[in-house]
Amino acid sequence: MKSKSKKKIIIILMLLFAVGGFFFFANNGENEQNYIEVKRGEIRQEIFETGSTEKGDDIRLSFKEGGRIENIVASEGEKIERGAIVARVDKSDLESSLKEARASLSSSKASLDKILSGATKEERRVAQAAVDSARSSLASAKENLEKQEKVAKEELKDIHRGTVASLSTPSLLGDVYSAIRDIELGVIDLADKYKFSSLVAPETTKGRRHRDAIRRSAREIEKYKDMVAQDEMNFEKMEEALKETEKELKSIITEIDGFIDVIESDFYEDRFTPEDKDILRKYRREVNNLLSSIGSRIGSISSANAKIDSQLATARSSVNSAESSLNSAKRELERVEADPSSADIRVQEAQIEQVETRIANIERKISETVLRSPVTGTISDVLMRKGEVASPTSPVVVLTPEEKIQIGVDIYEGDISKVSNGDPVSASFVAFENEEFPGEIHFINPTGKMIDGVVYYNVKIILYEYPENVLPQMTVDVTITTDKREDVLKIPERAITSEQGERFVKVLENGEHVRREVETGIRGEGRMIEIISGLKEGEKVLVD
Repeated sequence: MKSKSKKKIIIILMLLFAVGGFFFFANNGENEQNYIEVKRGEIRQEIFETGSTEKGDDIRLSFKEGGRIENIVASEGEKIERGAIVARVDKSDLESSLKEARASLSSSKASLDKILSGATKEERRVAQAAVDSARSSLASAKENLEKQEKVAKEELKDIHRGTVASLSTPSLLGDVYSAIRDIELGVIDLADKYKFSSLVAPETTKGRRHRDAIRRSAREIEKYKDMVAQDEMNFEKMEEALKETEKELKSIITEIDGFIDVIESDFYEDRFTPEDKDILRKYRREVNNLLSSIGSRIGSISSANAKIDSQLATARSSVNSAESSLNSAKRELERVEADPSSADIRVQEAQIEQVETRIANIERKISETVLRSPVTGTISDVLMRKGEVASPTSPVVVLTPEEKIQIGVDIYEGDISKVSNGDPVSASFVAFENEEFPGEIHFINPTGKMIDGVVYYNVKIILYEYPENVLPQMTVDVTITTDKREDVLKIPERAITSEQGERFVKVLENGEHVRREVETGIRGEGRMIEIISGLKEGEKVLVD
């Protein structure tokens, strides 16, 4: 019995291990399937449509890119074979761009090699010397700032002493108040003499207001004169007293002007004597002279303060600049001494990939500077001449095909922007199974048409060869290759997420998911998408 029990236990344990192992490997397999390796390869952007054969039209041949026509090889009435050169456009600018791009590629590859090899001893020595020089410059800037602060402190003391000396004696504010007191009394006497208080008229009311305002300003000036006479008065209070006195003097000038307006009114014009009018004008000149004296003292203080502030600001700016230079030099030294980072390598590799893509595009455009006949036929008309500029849509020659059959296809409006004249086509006929015939697009109708409420554009396709016994109205399935890239990085489109116009993938790094921004290119068959930058071959990305 015991033996049977032991066997049961062993069997149960084996089953448990088997089930556990199954889930373990199943889960591992599932996790492994969640990642896909970034690989290089060809990617094609294709459009699939169904059309039909129809009676062929003359073909109007044009360049894909356009340019200044360098030569027209074919002549009117000439019979030419498929692939024969018809015309060329100038490619000197493209060749120049290709040369520059290749030079840029060499430079980018050299930069990558330099990053991978690390800094040389000489580069480290130069970086360290830059740090030492920046540190010395900072010390000098700080020393100069301390010196400027000491000089500024002494200059401020001199200004303070001069101001205190001029204000703590009757020589300045005392003289100002004394003169203003005389003017105040003179204005009161004139107001009394001409009965400003006893006569009732708008003019006398204005005159009394001007007189009282002058008296109030005189009291304020007296207050500031007494304030600066105190021993404990500091410089800031004295400077304030100067500015307030200046303000009151300006007010007195305004009130004297108002007083003069009153005596020159029709009401007082014949009552005031010329001598009394001259007295008021003399008072105004005296106040103006006092204002100039006070303003001169305030201006001297402000000018000295501005000069000192400017000197200190310059010195502080020099310190800040020196600190910034030192920090930059330290960062450069750290960069030179550090091992190359994966981020720097990726950036440089991305630049190389971008330049390689640009070179491929330029080389494609150079190949398109030669216009070739897509089929065997006869040149029925030459529409342009050497030296003229052909646009991408400008027909250069008209070709009458030897084969009078073409294919008409309606392209959905969402795809028509991807299609261009000359795009390669692969066609298969329902009537001729298991055969494919190459060709290209030779005409795109710019006018759309409605089919079941959807806009389509009609496209004409010619084949390089046709099956025997082909007839009009035969059904044809066509595959249009609108773009093709070779030896590019590609991943499934479902591995990419988008946020606010940016595109990201999750990369497996050291067993963790790392979010990385990528730049994408064309979408191809199998929902694969081109990666222009952000990834490198061999990396693994998470696929949801």
